[in-house]
Amino acid sequence: MTDTAAPKTTVSVTIDGRAVEAKPGQLLIDACEQSGSFVPHFCYHPRMSPVGMCRQCIVEVEGPRGKSLVVSCMTPVAEGQVVSTTSAPAKRAQEGVLELLLANHPLDCPVCDKGGECPRPTVRPRSGRDR
Repeated sequence: MTDTAAPKTTVSVTIDGRAVEAKPGQLLIDACEQSGSFVPHFCYHPRMSPVGMCRQCIVEVEGPRGKSLVVSCMTPVAEGQVVSTTSAPAKRAQEGVLELLLANHPLDCPVCDKGGECPRPTVRPRSGRDR
């Protein structure tokens, strides 16, 4: 008789100091939101396949290889990960990406079909940027 272990139904991660149980394969961005940690993003939507284009959702992850910055909409959770959405390196990366995204973006959005319904103007205050 072989002893086969049942597949794990959750993985344990720590997000901004809080222990979180997430589904295996769940994306970090979803686990962060589930834990109450806001992760800024433009291109991610939970009902669509992630593309990781905007890079706004960068977080810092401490794993077996040390700390690194990862795109949370493309990175699945892993057992024992320690994630920070607010570390200095993560915030610097998020701010740098936001600055690059908005550098040539007209704030009045004259050709955009969203007609003023764009989340971009609200991202700056939520990301902590005041200018």
